[in-house]
Amino acid sequence: MEILLQEWLTVKGVILFTIGLLAAIIGVLFGAAGFILMPSLLLVGIPIHTTVAVNKFATGLSALSNVVSFVIKGQLSIKKYFSFMIVASIGGVFGALFAILLSEQIMNVVACISLIFAFLIVLCSNKWIVKDVKETEEQPLSKLIPFAISIYDGGFGPGSALMNITYFLKKQYHYLKAVELTRMLSLSSCTGAFLFYYFTGIVDWGIAIPVSLGSIAGSFLGLRIIPYIQTKWIQIILPIIFFVLNCSSCVGFNKISETSPTFFAPKFKDI
Repeated sequence: MEILLQEWLTVKGVILFTIGLLAAIIGVLFGAAGFILMPSLLLVGIPIHTTVAVNKFATGLSALSNVVSFVIKGQLSIKKYFSFMIVASIGGVFGALFAILLSEQIMNVVACISLIFAFLIVLCSNKWIVKDVKETEEQPLSKLIPFAISIYDGGFGPGSALMNITYFLKKQYHYLKAVELTRMLSLSSCTGAFLFYYFTGIVDWGIAIPVSLGSIAGSFLGLRIIPYIQTKWIQIILPIIFFVLNCSSCVGFNKISETSPTFFAPKFKDI
């Protein structure tokens, strides 16, 4: 424990905390935490499977802090959406299992393809994000779409929150309500996936804790900013953010491929 504490109080710990902080703020506002968190961790030399596991832990804690806040304020009913949480948890486990079966090299390829696919979803989702609807117009929800998104979230993740937000907006939910439900599903899928990664020994606590602390702080900051965000801003900012982060992600994956023939990044402890 003392060794871990010393590791967290270093430049490495500060960098990881900052990455988690910025990722969570973007994640709460735009459903895109993974687009910052994963490529950033890869760029500093963390293998992709470890990165995914850390992402699930950090995002899960961040989402937990939000969900608790929503429930206390009476904005979210766990009882009403409990079945969705169960479905998302199972999906997260399946996604983690699928990721474990893939080699480092294949995961890097899947990562690039997934990020490009998610970017296209961002462009298509704009027409739903800019629509201001009333909750009285909400349409019935299907569990199949959240389940499929949770599988993707458990195995990789970037863009999954945006997919959920887009789905709820398409079902005529208000943007803030869509964010609340998305955080709830993120908590569930990340919990299922993280438990699977934990029992397979992939989690690195020296990385997970500072990233998670930053994520918790960033999630609260993001929630305070949401009321001041106008939908027209989101329509303009979203594609720009994802285009830039998509480019940085590809750079991160290429860096890992070039620096290690076995597709394992250089040791992060050298920082």
